[in-house]
This record gives sequence, C-alpha cells and structure tokens, in this order.
Amino acid sequence: MSSGVSGIVLAAGSSSRFRADSREQGRLGDIKQLIELDGRPLVRWVVDAALGSRLSQLIVVLGHASERVARTLDGLEVLMIDNPNYRLGQSTSVITGLAQVAPEARAVMFLPADQPLVSSRLVDRLIAAYLAGGKIVVPVHRGRRGAPVLFDRVFFPELERLEGDAGGRKLLPRHAARIVEVEVEDPAELADVDTPEDLRRMVNLLRNAERGRTPRGHRAAPEPPTRSERDAGCDRESTPRPAGAGCRARPANGGPCQ
Repeated sequence: MSSGVSGIVLAAGSSSRFRADSREQGRLGDIKQLIELDGRPLVRWVVDAALGSRLSQLIVVLGHASERVARTLDGLEVLMIDNPNYRLGQSTSVITGLAQVAPEARAVMFLPADQPLVSSRLVDRLIAAYLAGGKIVVPVHRGRRGAPVLFDRVFFPELERLEGDAGGRKLLPRHAARIVEVEVEDPAELADVDTPEDLRRMVNLLRNAERGRTPRGHRAAPEPPTRSERDAGCDRESTPRPAGAGCRARPANGGPCQ
C-alpha cells in the first residue's frame, strides 16, 4: 500500500554561506550540493536515503548549477525540476516542488539537500507518525527541531503562498496544536552542512563509525528497494513490518507517545 507521501528534496540554493567560507580557506567555487562525503555528493546521500524509504514519489528541485547537480542523479527514480527563480529564496523552490506533487498525494515531506546523514529509517518514522494521525510531523532531538518536515495536503495552499526565503517552518507557529514531534536519538541525522567546518565534523562522524557500516540508521542505496517493496513497508535489510512499527512519536503538547 502506498504511503501517499511525496518527497521534495530542496537542492536549488547557491550555497552562498558555504562558498564564502570556502573562499577564505582557498576552496574557491565549491558547490555545496556536489561536495563529496565519503565518495558521494551531499545531494546524493539525501536522495539515496529518500529512495530507500516509503515515500511514494521523489521530486528534486534544482537551481544553482542545475545541470551539474542533475548529472549526479542520472538513472535514479526521481523527478528533477528546475527552479529558474531560486535566487528569490527558498519559497520559490517549495512552490516549484509542490506544483509537481502527484494529484493523489496526501502529504509532502521537504528534505534539505545539505543534510547527508538523514536516514531512510527516520523518513519512514515521520511517515508512520503521519499515518497515525499527525498533520505536521517534525523530527526533534532533546527539544530542538530539525528536518525533514512533513505537511498534510491541507497545508498546501499556505505553502504555495510563501514568499522570499521563507520555508515551510514559517507555518509551524500558526499550527502548533497540529504538530507531532518524532524524537531522534542520533543528532547527526538532523545536522546540516552550512560551512566547511560542518563538513569536517561530518567526515569525523563517518571516520568514527564502525568500519564497514553506514552511519547509524542510514541505509546506503546503490540498489534501493523497489517501489512495491517500499509500499509494502519493507526493505532488503529486514522483514516486512507495519507502517507504524517502531514509531516513537509524541505530540508537541507533551502528550503520550503514539
């Protein structure tokens, strides 16, 4: 059974902060989405994790250096769409991605392209929390919220009215009572890469991981599960499981776990 949740990877930004810091350190011209971590571009880490999850559809919004970024995703089961207005802010990528969401989709999940240690397992836990009744689902570690963030279709009109550099987070204060938080044990899953120093920290995390294993919960996906396998709620590393199995989601109001 399809999850009914479409994923949108936001990979259009020009990474101005990262490139500015890189220039200071003699690394002129780095494109953050294409910086390699353990032999894979950052954007590919995120896309691989998303493809290994129960997302029913995956859209990648491109902008800065779009042709180069697109080449790293050749042959994958993704819909790549160019956002010619990416310089006007993140809202334009949100709107561009939403325009490509399947008509039958019940919800959308936004995944930043600079969060390489996000796992398929976390994506599936967010989906499970949504299917259990959450309307906005946010991962959190020790009270600090992160991404990806999932929104029910009822919020699409508000998302489509975003302007400038505002992303979906702008909606959270307006709908606090409808947010479900999913606790994340490993803060690395929520870490993003804004500066070269952030990248060095990611490299150290991987070096410290057990040899021969991917970071905790990260499902490497050179051969991602088929769409039918994902819709059945299983992967190639485990037996089939119910959509809600292992989900530890708690409402933002502090209520009991679901």
